Amino acid sequence: MTTMSLTENDEPGDRGILSALRQIKAFAKESDSDCSCTLIIGELLAHLVPRQRAAVVQELFMSALRQRTKVGTLLELLRELDQFGPASEIGEVDEAALIFDDVAKQARMGSQLLRAFAANRRDILDAQRTFVANPAGERLS
Repeated sequence: MTTMSLTENDEPGDRGILSALRQIKAFAKESDSDCSCTLIIGELLAHLVPRQRAAVVQELFMSALRQRTKVGTLLELLRELDQFGPASEIGEVDEAALIFDDVAKQARMGSQLLRAFAANRRDILDAQRTFVANPAGERLS
């Protein structure tokens, strides 16, 4: 799978991609959303051309991979937890509890991103089919 890196300096059409990604990620961060966000994401993607939709969906997957890395890093911080005991300083225990909270938050975000990817991955498949059907690189949309 090829990846696409997007920045603020990209073409004006790509700013629509960045905007959609920001909105999707903001929605996924809401702890009370249960990712019935498929309709909301579908609405955001409907305003983009196929190439842009595919880029957004691909970035959702890449963002989920980054969440996995964050969770792994946080779990590494908890490796020393088994050394804690009744004599541990309360600050260390509180810090470990906060790390668990962060793990849960980052894992939930990764889950939301993957659900959004799964619900919309057909956009990547459609874009790939369009590219294969049009190898000369002519713009179809």
